[in-house]
Amino acid sequence: MTQGAGNEYEKRTDTLDGQPIGVESYKVGSRYSARVDNVDPGAVIGRGQAASRLEAERLAIENARHTLRLRDAALAMRRSADSLPTGRGTK
Repeated sequence: MTQGAGNEYEKRTDTLDGQPIGVESYKVGSRYSARVDNVDPGAVIGRGQAASRLEAERLAIENARHTLRLRDAALAMRRSADSLPTGRGTK
């Protein structure tokens, strides 16, 4: 875990539904912000804000889980559409 002074910055790696993620959290004023990235390529897939670090991270992780499930559903739909026969209904 990486920690920083001043804004109570913390960074760690974890896994979410079998996928590696990075979790960053820090204090902004009296509240905490958190963000989750998918490590490779490092895109932010979840964010959260709350009065406590734990709650902000929990919200960010739940948002990331939702994002990953939507991605998986979109990939499944793409595979299904790609498997449909072509040329039907054309004249």
